[in-house]
Amino acid sequence: MASVFTAFSPAHRCLVPQCDDPTLPTYSDPFYFNWTYALPPSSSCLQYTPLNSSTCTPATSCSASCFSTTSSEQCPEHVFSRTDMKTSIVTEFGLVCGEEWLLPLSQSVFFAGVLVGAAVFGYLGDRLGRRQCFLVGLVETCVAGVASSFAPTLPAYCVLVFLMAMGQVGVFQCCFVLAVEVVGPRWRVFCGVVIEFFFVGGELLLALLAWWLRDWRKVQLAAVLPGFLFLSYYFLLPESVRWLVQAGRHREARAVVARVARGNGRPPLGEGELQQYRSTLATAAATEGLSDLVRSPVLRKRFLNVNLNWVVITLIYYGLSMNASSLAGDVFTNFTLLSLAEFPGYLLAYLGMDRLGRRATLAGSLLVGGLSCLAASLTPASVPALGTVFYLLGKFGATAAFGTTYLYTSELFPTGVRNACVGLSSMCGRVGAIVSPYVASLGVLTGLPWLPMAVFAALATLSGLLTLLLPETLGLPLPSTIEEAEAMGRREDRLVANGE
Repeated sequence: MASVFTAFSPAHRCLVPQCDDPTLPTYSDPFYFNWTYALPPSSSCLQYTPLNSSTCTPATSCSASCFSTTSSEQCPEHVFSRTDMKTSIVTEFGLVCGEEWLLPLSQSVFFAGVLVGAAVFGYLGDRLGRRQCFLVGLVETCVAGVASSFAPTLPAYCVLVFLMAMGQVGVFQCCFVLAVEVVGPRWRVFCGVVIEFFFVGGELLLALLAWWLRDWRKVQLAAVLPGFLFLSYYFLLPESVRWLVQAGRHREARAVVARVARGNGRPPLGEGELQQYRSTLATAAATEGLSDLVRSPVLRKRFLNVNLNWVVITLIYYGLSMNASSLAGDVFTNFTLLSLAEFPGYLLAYLGMDRLGRRATLAGSLLVGGLSCLAASLTPASVPALGTVFYLLGKFGATAAFGTTYLYTSELFPTGVRNACVGLSSMCGRVGAIVSPYVASLGVLTGLPWLPMAVFAALATLSGLLTLLLPETLGLPLPSTIEEAEAMGRREDRLVANGE
C-alpha cells in the first residue's frame, strides 16, 4: 500500500530555463506569474520553441515575443508539483512523458514478488513449520525493505521490492494459518478476522506517516523499520500444535500445549487426550500432499473455484486501493477514506461468517462490491460525491470478501496441504493484483470511462455465483485429511437431501 505514496504521480510541466528560478523552480510559477506563453496548454511534456532573436536578451528572454507559438519541442527537464508528495519514484526517476509505463510495471513487480513468495512460503510452511517460515519471511522483508529505500536506480528498486514482497506475504500467510490452527472452532472466525483490523490500523498509520514525511524514501523506511521489533517473536511465538502432531514431533506439541495451558490457568493435557488426537492423524495426513489433492476430483474443483475467487477479489481490492488519487480530494484524505471503509467491511465479514456462514458472506460481499463499482462508473461526473460513495461501497464489498476468503480457504483444505493451498490461492490472487493497474487504465485506452468498473462488476458477479458451489464450513472442525475435506460437501448434500 505504500506505493500509493511512494509511486505517487504529481502534476508536472517542462522546466523553462528562460523563466524558471534556477535554484528552486516551482510548478505553479507559470500560472502565478502569467508566463504560460512558454508552455502549450494541451501537453505537460512540451514547451514552445525559444527564439534566438537579438531582442531576447537574458533580461527579456521570458516574454511572449521570445517563444514561437507555432512550433514546440520535448522538454529535457521537468518541474513537479510538491503539493502532496515532495518526492516519489516518479519525480526521482523521471517516470513521465513516454516513461509512464514503468510506473504500473514497478507496482506489478511488487505483486509478482507476492505471487512467487506465496507459493514458496506456502510450500515451506507445510514442510518446515509456520513459525520458522514467519521468522524467515520477516528477516527478508525488513532487510530488502530497508535496502529499497536507498535504491539508486529504478531497476535496483524493483529487484529489492520484489524480494521484500516475497517476505511480506510469507509473514502474513504463515501468521494467518498459525492463528487459525492454534484455536478451536469457537474462536476461529474471531482470530481470522481480528488480524485484518490491525491491517487497517497499519494503513491509517501509513497515511499519517506519508502526510508527515512526504518523501518516498523516508516513507519506505518508516513502513519497514518497525518489522525488526517483531524478531522478538522468536522467543514468544509457539509453533502450530496441529502441524507438530502431523509432522510427528509429539514431544514439542506436548510442550506447546503445556505452555498454553499454563498461560490460560488450565490443567495440562492428559497423555490419553494427546494420544487420541495423535491417532486421528497417524498415517494418512502424514503422507498426503498436493499431488493427492490434485487427484481428488472434489478438491480439485474446489481449489480452482477458490483460486478464481482470489483473482477477482485482489483485482478489485487493489484496483480500488491503489487508485486513491482518482477521487476528489488529496491523496492522503482519499487513502484514509478508503482505509476507513475497510472497518465495516471486516465487521461484515466477521458477523456474516459467524451467523450466516462463510459461503453466503463471501458471495454476498462479491456481489455488493461488483455492483457498487458498476454504479460508480455510471454516476455522472457532475455529482462526484455520489460517485465517491459508490467507490467506497465497492471497497467495502471487496474488503469483506478479502476478510472472508483467507479464513474460508484455510477451512476448505486438510492440514497436510493447508498452508500450501492458502499460499497457492494467494499466489493466483496476485495475478489479479498484477493486472489491476492495467485494467484501471482501460478507460483511458478505449475512451470508455465506465469499462474498468464494468469489468470489476462482471467478474465479481461470476465469482460470487460460483462461490455458492462451495461447501459451508460454519461450525465444522478443520479437516485433518483429504478424506475429511471431501466429506464436507457430501455431509452437506446429505443434510439437504434429508430436508434438515
